[in-house]
Formats: sequence, C-alpha cells, structure tokens
Amino acid sequence: MDSGISRILALLVLDTDGARLAVKYTQLARKEIWPTLNQQTAFEKRVINKLPKPSASRSEVDVAVIDDYTIIFQACNDVVVAAVAGSSENELVAMGLVEGIYNSMSSACVGQSFLATGLSKQLVLDGLSDVLFILDEVTDEGVIMETEDEKISARIKMIDETEVTQSAQAEQMFQKATQSAKSKLLGSLMGSRG
Repeated sequence: MDSGISRILALLVLDTDGARLAVKYTQLARKEIWPTLNQQTAFEKRVINKLPKPSASRSEVDVAVIDDYTIIFQACNDVVVAAVAGSSENELVAMGLVEGIYNSMSSACVGQSFLATGLSKQLVLDGLSDVLFILDEVTDEGVIMETEDEKISARIKMIDETEVTQSAQAEQMFQKATQSAKSKLLGSLMGSRG
C-alpha cells in the first residue's frame, strides 16, 4: 500500500440508533475485516454507542478511536456521517472528506425542503439516491477521490465542472460588456448636451 495515498475502509451514514441509512465498505473491509452483514452492523452499533449524541444543530467534525480504527464523524439531528480509517491514516484528509460528504448531502437533501433545520434521517431517506451517489463519487475502493463539496454537488447534478466555470466567466464578460455599453451611452448623451 502506498503511504502517500489516503485510504478509508468505510463510509457510514447512520441514524442515532445505529441503523443504516447508507454505507459503503471497501472490498478489503468486506472481505477481511467485516466479512458478514452481522459483523458490519455490530461494528456500526459500537460506533454509534461510543460517539456523543448529536444535537439539533450541526456539530463540527470530530475524531474517535473505536476498535483500533479512526472514526471521523459529523452529526446533526438524528444523522451521523462517518469515515472509518486505519489508525495510521491522515486524519486531516479524512476530515476534509467527511466535511465534503456532509455538506454535499446537506445541499442535496435539505434543498428539497425549505422547512428543514439541517440534515435529518427523513431527508436522507427522501434523497437516498443522491446520498448513495455522493458516497460513490468521493472514494474508489477506499482511495479518496474528491473532498470539495462544490465539485461533489456538481457531479450529482451532472454538471460539467469546466462548464460551470465557463458559464460563470461568460456571465462576468456579459456584465462587463453591458456596463461598458451603459457608460459609453451615458457619455455620448452627456457629451451631446454640453
């Protein structure tokens, strides 16, 4: 394993009772560490039982060590988003990953309801296809591919990232051209009065 590449073993989106909302285990984790569904759910229950209970407001990303694995998590209402990594992995990269996942899920799920007070179990279940897509986009067999929530959200919406940038540049050029035309028109009108 290349020590320069940050890897995670699993991505977990759980409710506060330890029930799965969405999970993604790497092949290594599924074959060697938690090969059965019962072992996976037992581990998920241990994770939830050892983490502090989330509040109604969004928590900051935090770190816990459970069963010799580093758990990086963020919680809000009744949802916990966590990444499971080996004890020797870079926590800062994994923290960026969890923040990116959480923010992408929030914009994808909470955007559907204007009454929402943050990410909740019901919103995650309502937007489950987007949540699963987010988990799929951010890692490839444990290798972290993306941590920026804007790029993750653009991929979910199937918007080309270069297209978003080009669209913003085109809008900026249009505004400059409009402003220039306005000032020239005003200048010519003011000059003809004098």
